Amino acid sequence: MGPQPLQEGNEWFDPQAVGRGREEPRATFYAFESKQLALESADWRLSKRFIDLNGTWKFAWAPHLGELPSDFADPTLDDAPWGDMPVPGNWELNGYGFPIYTNVIYVFESDPPWITYRGEDKQYNPTGAYRRYIDIPSEWVEQGLDIILHIGAVCSGCRAFLNGTELGFSTDSKLPTEFRLTGKVQPGRNLLALEVVCWGAGAYLEDQDMWWFAGITRDVYVYARPQQHIRDIEVRAFADGTLEVDAQILSITGAALPPGANLHCELYPKGRVGDFTARRVSFAVPLEYQKLVDNKVVVKHSCKVQGVDLWSAEVPNLYSLLVSFTLADGSVSECFCLNVGFRTVEIRDSRLMLNGHELTIKGVNRHEHVQHTGHVVGRESMLQDILLMKKHNFNAVRCAHYPNDPIFYDLCDEYGLYVVDEANIESHGIDFAPATTLGNKPEWGPSHMARVQRYVERDKNYPCILFWSLGNEAGNGVNHHSTYKWVKQRDPTRPCQYEHARIEPGWSTEWLETIDSNTDIFCPMYPSQAKLGRYAKLVELPEDNEWKGRLGDRVRPLIMVEYAHAMGNTLGGFQEYWDVIYKHGILQGGFIWDWVDQGILKKTDEGREIWAYGGDYGGKGTPSDHNFCINGLVQPDRLPGPHLLEAKQVQQPVAFEGVVDGSAVERGVALQVTGSQPILVQLRNRYDFRSLSHLEISWSVLANGVVLKSGLFDEVTTGPHSVSEPQAVPIYTDTLSGLLPPQVSPGDVEWHLNLSAKWKNQKGPGCLEVGHEEAYAQIPLLCDELKQRTHAAQAPTSRPFAGEVSDDAGEVRISSGDMVVGINKEKGVISGLSYRGEELLAAPLSPNFWRPVTDNDNGANLHKDMAAWRHAGRDAVVVGGVNVETCDNSVTIKADLAVGFAGAVLSVAYTVGHSGVLVSADWKPPSEGATRALSGNAAFLLSKAANKHIHVEGSKVHAKWQSMGDWQRLTISSPDVPAGEPLQDGLPVALTAVTGKTEAELLVHGFQVSEGPAPEGVPEGCQGAPVAATGSPASQPRWILKRVAGPGEVAPQDEVYFVASDGSERRLACFLVKDHDPVVAAVKLGEGVDEANTIFTLQVKDQPAPAKVGFKTTLRDNFEDVEWFGRGPHESYCDRFSSTMVGRYQGAILDQTFKYVRPQENGNKTDTRWMVLKRGEKSRRPGCSSLLVAAKEWPSGEGLNMQCHRYPMEEFDMPEDRLQQRIKHAGELTARPETDLCVDAAQMGVGGIDSWGNKPLPQHMLDSRKPLKWSFLLQPLSVEDEEKASCGSGNSLTYGVIARQSAL
Repeated sequence: MGPQPLQEGNEWFDPQAVGRGREEPRATFYAFESKQLALESADWRLSKRFIDLNGTWKFAWAPHLGELPSDFADPTLDDAPWGDMPVPGNWELNGYGFPIYTNVIYVFESDPPWITYRGEDKQYNPTGAYRRYIDIPSEWVEQGLDIILHIGAVCSGCRAFLNGTELGFSTDSKLPTEFRLTGKVQPGRNLLALEVVCWGAGAYLEDQDMWWFAGITRDVYVYARPQQHIRDIEVRAFADGTLEVDAQILSITGAALPPGANLHCELYPKGRVGDFTARRVSFAVPLEYQKLVDNKVVVKHSCKVQGVDLWSAEVPNLYSLLVSFTLADGSVSECFCLNVGFRTVEIRDSRLMLNGHELTIKGVNRHEHVQHTGHVVGRESMLQDILLMKKHNFNAVRCAHYPNDPIFYDLCDEYGLYVVDEANIESHGIDFAPATTLGNKPEWGPSHMARVQRYVERDKNYPCILFWSLGNEAGNGVNHHSTYKWVKQRDPTRPCQYEHARIEPGWSTEWLETIDSNTDIFCPMYPSQAKLGRYAKLVELPEDNEWKGRLGDRVRPLIMVEYAHAMGNTLGGFQEYWDVIYKHGILQGGFIWDWVDQGILKKTDEGREIWAYGGDYGGKGTPSDHNFCINGLVQPDRLPGPHLLEAKQVQQPVAFEGVVDGSAVERGVALQVTGSQPILVQLRNRYDFRSLSHLEISWSVLANGVVLKSGLFDEVTTGPHSVSEPQAVPIYTDTLSGLLPPQVSPGDVEWHLNLSAKWKNQKGPGCLEVGHEEAYAQIPLLCDELKQRTHAAQAPTSRPFAGEVSDDAGEVRISSGDMVVGINKEKGVISGLSYRGEELLAAPLSPNFWRPVTDNDNGANLHKDMAAWRHAGRDAVVVGGVNVETCDNSVTIKADLAVGFAGAVLSVAYTVGHSGVLVSADWKPPSEGATRALSGNAAFLLSKAANKHIHVEGSKVHAKWQSMGDWQRLTISSPDVPAGEPLQDGLPVALTAVTGKTEAELLVHGFQVSEGPAPEGVPEGCQGAPVAATGSPASQPRWILKRVAGPGEVAPQDEVYFVASDGSERRLACFLVKDHDPVVAAVKLGEGVDEANTIFTLQVKDQPAPAKVGFKTTLRDNFEDVEWFGRGPHESYCDRFSSTMVGRYQGAILDQTFKYVRPQENGNKTDTRWMVLKRGEKSRRPGCSSLLVAAKEWPSGEGLNMQCHRYPMEEFDMPEDRLQQRIKHAGELTARPETDLCVDAAQMGVGGIDSWGNKPLPQHMLDSRKPLKWSFLLQPLSVEDEEKASCGSGNSLTYGVIARQSAL
């Protein structure tokens, strides 16, 4: 017998068919048959009232809906030929189908509610059938127990069958579905069968930024309850000690509740359930005389509990409520435990408050993801995430973007994390305009409402949940207003937020949106630091503020729902976010996007393990947003990224501030050590509830990165949101003098004060392990009094230069003692550096203006905007020849290098002394007015006829502005010349512009002649046609660039015209239109068309600055270790260095590469004073043991950027087309014997607002007009030199002393 349908019609594609036959939602709890089993340590699997159905099920899969065997649920079917499927388990990771990842677009065409796959097989919509036999205990049936099937989560729609009869239908991939089996099961063997469909109407509300996995992803079990039992319960516990309990009692037969029956509740501190000496309250609510309505009754009780310990993320004091259904004889019919946390959440005076304290949300968005099992997440992984978050100073997590496994909330209750719980609603692939968004279509109202109601009912008892969320990126409209009203009525104890509760369909990085009424919190996405400041200013000074109409019906606290997009090498500017947050009380934090890189562990054909992302699975046409799922603070195996360490330091709950004359000095300002006064430091407590008494506060003084003295402060007990009294660090001038070895001059020493706060006990809830560092900081020290004391060893000894200089046709060679240096005369670079007969360089030390493209660079189109710099260093050449100068103690070779085609010059000087080479460089960027029109660079087209600039809005091309702004820039590029070379008359070119952006990428399209009539205003008879920015690929040339003045290089301010390359002889033209912006079309010259309509002045602003300015070389093999004095221990950049401290660090060169899932720029070390690259122990020879690279200006000036890798840096890089990157996964990188080394004067920041359009902050970009000067020493070292520089030798504190003694 085949399945027995209960309803006609196709429910899969009906947005109002949200479920049928399933049980009403209820709170999560596990009812046991005894108090002993109900104790908080019990596992539901130990109860005789539960049957665990996790494990292996028989499974059949079909690629299309309707192709499963029609009798798949028939008990007589022989399913032996079927395959197996683990439950829980994702199909795609267990041999059926293939993983697909998209961010914004659906995997199917956007045509709700219908499903048409975007790939080649338009009917592709995988469907799976599960079968499993279950043995129902005979006593369950004999006792008339209520028997329920629980399916924890199934994606995306499910029909269930028992013994061939359909039980019902359900949607929502992230909530449990329960079907009543009572009266349908038989004692003993029963067949349970499930039909699961990947995509139905419900999938339109599940367009979250994650993998499109199918299958059963959470626990499946059958459980039994007495005929009369506690169907649902709600517990509310407030900061004043009020405890409220509402319980719904169900009698499945309708029989009256038995005489003497009670709802009995006992409250214990967590961990002491059953200890009557610890019991805080006990009460019983009689059930005997309660009147049933529809077989149910709700009983309520309220009481006051005196002296409760309150719950917060910092101190998660929990109680256990032991709830029993007791009978007249005192026996227990059923019993269960619930977590109870006494706390009050409210918004008061426009501030989010917990227990009367203002909160600061230091949060992160978290997807449910495990590298091996996809969306199947076990308790161990959840706990690992929570502990990592706590250890890195997060106090909140947003369940993005769906309800999580209930275990996660239990753990957040216990370990202390605030939770934003969110409905499984996202329709990002539908336009957000009111006329199109599903959030404003009444026929989709039941789908929205059911998802909100069911998750609120399931999760209502968790103390950790501070506020509800209506969903994510699902437009705004009647459905969201309805769900907001329902939530506020159902649970007035918690705020409710919705990111899209605004009047405007879209949002802006910079400008404020108009807040709608269906949110209690202003929770913008990806605002800039400046936007946060605008909102704060609007709240603080609303009068005469241009944004005053944007506040909506009330002032709301601002908590960023997503910010600091953590994709690849990122989180630049994170310190700037928190500087503005701490400045304004209305700004209460936010949630970083996001926690974990969603990579899937996969083996390549070569046997290498990689983390796969979008595009790594499926055939031709498989939808994909590529590596946009790789945007976490931790990697798929939970290895913290360097940006997680930045978040930890910036969010740390203790700030250390130097104090001078009674006032705190700004971060980074040096403190002066004197002979009479100690250094003073105050501690700012940024906890919301804790004092600092649980922390051990220590200090240490470092000379050139080496700790010379340390100590502890007395216990600091400063309360939350307070500042301690100044703490004295007993350091004076004589103290520092006494710490230095006699051979070291004070002028060669740089001093720092390091401060640290570590856990010193584990008493009470929410504690981390003893010794965990909660906070740290570094303050630079100055000691002018000490510098005035001179040492005999301070001045290096000058020796006459006794080397030789040879000059042949191609190279200048200088021999100096054991060292030989070669300078290439054509390129002006160091082409060779040998020591005691051994060559150290495998590639020249060449200028370098390019870095491997980061994900943020790619998203902001910087790799295209800056394309002229990609090979500028390689192609630089000497102009004016090489000049050799000899003085008493050295030889200097000087040269000017022409860089690029825009007039930039790099002047270099190589000074060779007795033991090293001093490299001095003077960067002179193109001067104003020296700009050239280069292929691939930004340009502007000013119409001669209209006197306005060409502008693009979406795909519309017209003329609008009379000034050159970034909003109207175009890119003119030709496949016939490399990026950065001058444009020439007659070149085929592509005219491209940014036409928009999604939360994944900038949209770039090319101008092309389109079908249809010409725009209004174009003369008839000229065969006019519309021009639109719709060309794909964007770089395809569709025009011939012509110079009005004739053949030659196209220069800025030249008049040009563009002829369509399709042979039609049409030209790009612009026409004035009365009362409208000028229109753009493609026309033939002729009647009504003046040639001026087709002529444009090509204008160019400054050439973009390069990503970096510096040098790069490759060292020969056998360099294995590195030691440096600078920022560390992990990578740092000019906009992400707060988490690093200046010190002396060492490690393997291999370990200096951080392997982001998609290879990219990594491993930079800012403020590096010196770096030593060392031979391995087995490779050390009588010759060169190591190579010292030292910033010449240290210690009086700043250090340089340095990095070293055992991987070719070219393999980190991305070409203009990201899909053509040769090494797409870190697991494919292959270490080599050689070492790449970069020494840079400057590198732009990594950025961190988002990964689809925003550059690093202006102060973190290089200035295209700013000259730079820097110098550094290259000095080969012998084993003897290294021994002198070791910390324990007593002869020196630093390799920097060796550098200073080089006399260069």
